[in-house]
Amino acid sequence: MSRRITPTKINLIRLRKTLKYSKRIYDILEDKRELLLFEINKHAEKANSIKRQILEEIDEVYMIFDLIEARIGRKILENIAFSSDNKIESTIESLVVAGIRVPVLKIERIEMKPIYGFARTDPLLDEGMLKLKDLLSLLVELANIENIIFRLAKEMEIPKLEKNIKVIKNVLEEREREEFVRLKTFKKILEKRKKKKG
Repeated sequence: MSRRITPTKINLIRLRKTLKYSKRIYDILEDKRELLLFEINKHAEKANSIKRQILEEIDEVYMIFDLIEARIGRKILENIAFSSDNKIESTIESLVVAGIRVPVLKIERIEMKPIYGFARTDPLLDEGMLKLKDLLSLLVELANIENIIFRLAKEMEIPKLEKNIKVIKNVLEEREREEFVRLKTFKKILEKRKKKKG
């Protein structure tokens, strides 16, 4: 990048403007990187919390359905599972996180209509169905958060940003050195002209 530039006032003004804008761009990139890192960390903590919650819920659901299976039998439980009329209504909405638009799945309604008679089933079955409903909501929430993290990380592209920052930093440092040398050269030229006149 060290090309010979004539030490003129216009070049000096132009280089100072370029340096000023380059520094501003560098600061903006650095701020964006920090914001994206903050959002990724925040959502990663939330995702980990939900994962722990999901594991607890899964354990509870397994316990409940193991009890139900022991009480009413596997065949009846399978018949109930396959004959239930379950409906899920969902929409895809757009969420803006750190200036990035992210699609998220919103469950509007989970309708679980049991098609089983109360005489042959265990009351624990209703509790199990409610737990499954809660578990589904948690799974969708986790999927949304992981999608947000993925989109933020994709937008961030850490290596690319770091490379850009490094390039800008090097250019700024080189321009500062060049400007210093140019000013010294310009000063010497002015001094020589003064000596010739004087």
